[in-house]
Amino acid sequence: MAHKTKMLDAIKTKFLWIVLGSVLFYVLLILISDVGEISESFLQIKVEFLSLIFALGFLSHVVKSFRQKDLLGMVGEKISSFQNMVIYMSGLSLVTTPGGAGIFIKSVYLKKIFNTPTEKSIAVIFLERYHDLLAGTSIILVTLWVHFGLVSMSLVIVSSLLLGAMYLLIKSQRVFLLLYSRLRKIRFISKNIPEIGPSESFSILTNPKNMARGWLFSILGWGVDSLSVYVVFLALNIDLGYLLTSQIYLTSLGYGILSLLPGGIGVSEGVADLLLVRQGLDLSVAASLVILMRLCTVWFATAIGIVFTRIALRQKIHS
Repeated sequence: MAHKTKMLDAIKTKFLWIVLGSVLFYVLLILISDVGEISESFLQIKVEFLSLIFALGFLSHVVKSFRQKDLLGMVGEKISSFQNMVIYMSGLSLVTTPGGAGIFIKSVYLKKIFNTPTEKSIAVIFLERYHDLLAGTSIILVTLWVHFGLVSMSLVIVSSLLLGAMYLLIKSQRVFLLLYSRLRKIRFISKNIPEIGPSESFSILTNPKNMARGWLFSILGWGVDSLSVYVVFLALNIDLGYLLTSQIYLTSLGYGILSLLPGGIGVSEGVADLLLVRQGLDLSVAASLVILMRLCTVWFATAIGIVFTRIALRQKIHS
């Protein structure tokens, strides 16, 4: 019990620092923009859309949790859909860590609750992040056929090169050992995972059939996530169309992840503001959209993660 309390306290501390930094950034963003116009924009939100926004946001994570279950099944680890969802959702509590690396805490939960070998869980979680980047890049690439943008195209080029390099490293096993050595340097993770060698799980997860399955799950998950953002825009009476909205959202998110800043704070918002202003929106309107979008995506996901982390740490799921 003391160990669980210490782990939960560590998560809370990291979360609070990230929240404080984010609040400071949003305050500065509001001050730079027109405070009055931003307040007016928020007063005009169609509140009847909020339930749909959060329902779609939660559904996107449910889809991604099924992707995790599918990937675990590929390496011979079978857990129930509910147990799997609790583990997946709990990882969202640290999604705002640099590059989202905090979600590797799921490896600790899988080990402690289900005795899942660490080499398998880390491989699965890494492939989840890989598929997130692959799906986001794929969706942006499709939208570029309709709405070409240099900023988005640049991200597609960079992320494609990164995806190619990562795939080659995975196949050579170097990436696993490098990633594992980095994780071992994180204090609250290093105390909970043993020394392990090269992983065969990467070979299984990266065969063509399994890669295709992971990609399709990811496309569906991020497609639903983008739909929730589209409804966010509609709630503020802005309709740029689903494809352009998806491009703006995923492009800003992609740059935020690549920046390796906690939650992509500052970078994601800055890119989104730039792209929205280029569509003819006033800065204050763009800032309102960005703030609401971030609250309904990354911060909503973080809140879900905190709730499910308590369930995971208290082991209220049963084998």
